[in-house]
Amino acid sequence: MQITLTTKKNGKTQQSCLSPAATLIAGLLLLVVLPASLGMAVYHYASEAENARAAMPTQITLAEAENRMTGYQQTIDDLRRQSEANIDVLSVKLGRMQAQLMRSNALGQRLAEMAGLDKNEFDFSQEPALGGVASPLENDELLYGDVMQSLQHLSVRLEQEQMELSLLESMMANKDLQQALDPKGWPVKGSYISSSYGYRNDPFSGRKSFHKGVDIPGKVGAPVHALGAGVVVHANKKSGFGYMVEIDHGNGYTTRYAHASKILVDIGDRVSKGMSIAEIGSTGRSTGPHLHLELLKDGKQINPRKRLYSAKK
Repeated sequence: MQITLTTKKNGKTQQSCLSPAATLIAGLLLLVVLPASLGMAVYHYASEAENARAAMPTQITLAEAENRMTGYQQTIDDLRRQSEANIDVLSVKLGRMQAQLMRSNALGQRLAEMAGLDKNEFDFSQEPALGGVASPLENDELLYGDVMQSLQHLSVRLEQEQMELSLLESMMANKDLQQALDPKGWPVKGSYISSSYGYRNDPFSGRKSFHKGVDIPGKVGAPVHALGAGVVVHANKKSGFGYMVEIDHGNGYTTRYAHASKILVDIGDRVSKGMSIAEIGSTGRSTGPHLHLELLKDGKQINPRKRLYSAKK
């Protein structure tokens, strides 16, 4: 094969012929070297593109991982803050329940004392005994919500029991107060009624007259005891009565203790049931040392004997 090359130099045309060997080399270059070079170039650029594509997901994955780690850390911080807040809430709940329990125990002890109950049977300072056969649960895990719900129910129950105990204490206190205010008992120890309530012959005139109380004899200086709690409204001399003490017991009841030799209380004093308020004497219109006792209801005298104890004290 002969290849003729034509060049134009200085306006003249020149021709050159390649030898068969040169032609073979040139063919080899065209058929082998050039495709190989192109292949290598294509492979190089393809490798670069593949590396670029491989590097890009790695960068994206690292960024996503960093974002996820930041999110996880934020979640952990939120959970820690929530746990701390939950612990604070539980602490407050437990503190309130402890205070309620202490108040309930104190109320229970006072009620037991007021009712005269056996302290060994109603010892509120000791926890009640508990027991029972264990039963398997479907879910042994105790959740925070379950704990809070149980505490809430227990707190409500404690408040209700405390209200009930307070109401019961108030009722018992009112009952005791009413019993203390109710004038009933025996004013002079070891004595008897010498003159009853109602019509009798007057000891001075001998005429029939109405006796508005009862007479109870006694030694001079013997103590006179109040039939009930109340407030002293009179503590001085009164015409016909001599030295007299008058006590207002409330609910319309008043008692009068006359002919005393000595008065032991003053007007405005609060007296308790059985308290010594005077001493037996014979002052006023009297034939000898004794107590003239009157019981008034809404300002009118009534028979006190109905309220005197049959067993003298």
